[in-house]
Amino acid sequence: MFYKFYQIVFTLYSWTIFILLWVFSTLAALILSVDSRDTENIFNTIERFFSRIAFKLIGLKVEIRGIENIPKGEHLVFISNHQSMMDIKLSLAYIPINFSFISKDTVFYIPILGTYMRASGHIPIKRSDDRKAYATLLAAVKKLTEKKSLVVFPEGTRSEDGKLGPFKRGISLIILKSGKRVVPMAISGSNQFMPKRGWLSNPEKRIVRISFGNPLSFDTSRSDREYTTQIIDTLQNQVSVLLQQ
Repeated sequence: MFYKFYQIVFTLYSWTIFILLWVFSTLAALILSVDSRDTENIFNTIERFFSRIAFKLIGLKVEIRGIENIPKGEHLVFISNHQSMMDIKLSLAYIPINFSFISKDTVFYIPILGTYMRASGHIPIKRSDDRKAYATLLAAVKKLTEKKSLVVFPEGTRSEDGKLGPFKRGISLIILKSGKRVVPMAISGSNQFMPKRGWLSNPEKRIVRISFGNPLSFDTSRSDREYTTQIIDTLQNQVSVLLQQ
């Protein structure tokens, strides 16, 4: 009974911290980006700073492995597993370069949050409409060619048990059309702290590990189904290996 009460209090505390710092960081980014042509990078940089503060305030211990595998001065595609709603915040906090990510279009209609998402350069996707989903892939490629990196969760949804799910084929098209190198990434432990089912956090499980693999290159002259399947298998294997380390 006491632990359930502790969970409720800790969850409310955590969400309060996240929301207050997010609102503050958004206001700061709006002010600093006035008359700036670099709005997206300003939002990304400030969000990274305040996200790290939020994780420190809730006592989350984040272990980073393979950070040296991220090439400097290069725009990349990060491919990660997806265990928890917290993974987006973890990516914003601990990937050391600015990026966009693809998110469900419904998020972009939420007041304030939708404005933030657009200003930050994140990309909406409507999964129920194949034509619009393809347009999203093209928008993602455009971001990469405009000198910005991209983070993709190719499972398409959060895992309920922490196990890696099948990757969507669309990520291979982004990689081949953009010609960018790919950094495999694995987040483990976030589902223990904030599970998909239920709204209560688990304060006794505040340890998360983020691992980055070596960058991968693929042959952009090929786009046949056999090769795109090979790309998906390679990426899924790489992320799986990082999860098991």
